[in-house]
Amino acid sequence: MEKLEYIIEDSTIAEVLGVQNFSNEESAILELVKNAYDAQSPDVIVIISKEQIIIEDNGIGMNRQKILEAWMHVGRSDKEYIIGKGEAARVLAGSKGVGRFAIARLGAQASVFTKMKDQEAVLWKTDWNTNTLEPYQELKEKGTKIIIENLRDNWTEARVRNLRDFLSRTYNDDKMTIQVEYKKNREEVKRYFGEIQLGVNCVSVIKLRYQANSQMLICDIESDEFKESAQEICPKIDLKGQKIEINIADELNNMKEELIEEITDKEWNGLLADVGDFSAELYFSLKNSSAVDAEKFYYKHRMLEERYESGVVLYRNAFSISSYEGKKDWLGFGKRSRISPAAATHPTGAWRVRENQMSGKVIIDKKENRRLSDLMNRQGLVENDTYKLFIAIIITGINSFERYRQSIIRSIAKSNDVKEDPTPKVIDNIIRNPKRLSELSLEETKKLLNELKQIKRENRESKRQMDETEKRYKYDIRLLNMLATSGLKATSIAHEMHNDRNSIDENVDYIIEALKRYDLWDVVNDRENRKYMHRDIPALLQKNRRINKKIITFMDVMLSESEKEQFMPEIIDLGALFENIKSVWEKDYSWIDIQLLIEEGLEFRSAKDIFRVIFDNLILNSIQQNDAENVLEIHIRAEKKGSYIHMIYSDSGKGLASKYKYDPMRILEVHETSREKGHGIGMWIVNNTINSSGGEVQTIDGLNGFKIEFLLGGKI
Repeated sequence: MEKLEYIIEDSTIAEVLGVQNFSNEESAILELVKNAYDAQSPDVIVIISKEQIIIEDNGIGMNRQKILEAWMHVGRSDKEYIIGKGEAARVLAGSKGVGRFAIARLGAQASVFTKMKDQEAVLWKTDWNTNTLEPYQELKEKGTKIIIENLRDNWTEARVRNLRDFLSRTYNDDKMTIQVEYKKNREEVKRYFGEIQLGVNCVSVIKLRYQANSQMLICDIESDEFKESAQEICPKIDLKGQKIEINIADELNNMKEELIEEITDKEWNGLLADVGDFSAELYFSLKNSSAVDAEKFYYKHRMLEERYESGVVLYRNAFSISSYEGKKDWLGFGKRSRISPAAATHPTGAWRVRENQMSGKVIIDKKENRRLSDLMNRQGLVENDTYKLFIAIIITGINSFERYRQSIIRSIAKSNDVKEDPTPKVIDNIIRNPKRLSELSLEETKKLLNELKQIKRENRESKRQMDETEKRYKYDIRLLNMLATSGLKATSIAHEMHNDRNSIDENVDYIIEALKRYDLWDVVNDRENRKYMHRDIPALLQKNRRINKKIITFMDVMLSESEKEQFMPEIIDLGALFENIKSVWEKDYSWIDIQLLIEEGLEFRSAKDIFRVIFDNLILNSIQQNDAENVLEIHIRAEKKGSYIHMIYSDSGKGLASKYKYDPMRILEVHETSREKGHGIGMWIVNNTINSSGGEVQTIDGLNGFKIEFLLGGKI
């Protein structure tokens, strides 16, 4: 048997692993800067001119043996996890054994002058067709100097400035200084994310820490966005920050099937552990805010002196991972805000941070987070199950900040509702009697001018509110159109099937009668013929009867609830309405018991669809959350409270999923769900309908069964 080995041309290696492997010149230089860092150099200098690039360090260098055994061995790396001890310790950046080919991306010729302490200096030269190695005289004790010529890029002042900015964002350590020189102007590269200053770099800091063993995410928010006077409007919210602990296993339970089909609990826990411990520090600020907004929402800072605008950078120890240095929206902020475009003031929609509002750093470790592995070209990460879960954990922390900030904005927006001033106005007197204009005193004239200014402000604010309302309803309509389209399709099918209703209802009985008439009923009932499920005709017929019953129920519900009379305002007898709702649901689901406590003779002017939308969604949620129960009790209580109907709905089920039990109001947010493949719109519709009526949800409790208390208004 003959043993064979691949033979690859040097020029091909240089083209594939160098020129094509690095997406841009900055990432190629970063790779060589990493080599200097791994060589334990205290500094590295990058000197750029039109003719050549020089990269020089004072690291440990290489000798002849190192060149032959490591440098010339493609894909081999002798780099371990960490080098040095104590404060001088460095986690090595390299591992793939291909980083040296970054030289080929930068130029067609190169010379590497290198020396190890107390050893002979060597010079390696290449034109990527021929490689040579020779000794030379070097006065320096140790270090490496790379001279790259016949450059592939035209280096201009703007390109060098981009390189400095790139290195500033991609380097996250202080153990080595980096200097870049161009036209004899040498500048040290400063780390972009230095010591954070609230009110200067951002208005809020979101610190995340994931603990893989306990599967807990610690989310610590520090904020300086709002004036102290806003605290009176939000007495139950700490405007300076919030700290919460999130059980990720519970929080992300509904995404298990998205990652691995039919995943077991053991596999799920293993995946959560495989992510490893990591941390993040994210910085939020609005790009700009108008004077009107600053006054309206009590913003403390209109303009930030040194606002962070780099995006979110992913660092593995000292250096960022290429293509995750802030320009790429790898956390999907843009996609999230397009799916949920609600403004922070939206009373029911979920606000999402925009791409240009968040910067920061996520820090992973080469060893701890080894499952987050580089692509072979080191220009990104392998987007495997671990990576998807890693992203989901970060987004969970961002969600907690979004809910915190939106709760503040909503409270402030609610307090900004225009209140009618009962004081008589000068302008009203003039409108009634225009001649009064010439008789105004100096004090009345000043008052009139103030009233005109106020009207102007209110008109401006009214236009803003109209714009916000338009955006809000566009958002609502997008969600409701989706559901309405599905409903129209279902209604259309129900209409088509209505003529077959009797056949669907009676077919099973007809089949049984026919089998008896032809003396086949005893045959199909024979024990031998019922051994296998797919041949058990009586069982199949009974199953078909149950399915047919559900189809008929579906048809009846679709046809009755889409009738236009349901939407007409009228004086409703609530006792009769809820008796009807009770009978329909109990007929369809024999294992539920709906108990009503409705104030006797209670009437209310509204439309029936409002009550049906709310309670059909609530009952359906109870059924879906407790479908394993043998009996489920549901209690509905209603009484008049001023101009509102005070309602309490509760069930005896298992209550809310763990992730909602200590923040139950969260279930009202759009797309919030604990069920796999759930849409998370049902409770949002409930909340939206209650708010649209002029009412509000008061409390939700999910610890012992489920309970929601709300006021329903008379708006239609």
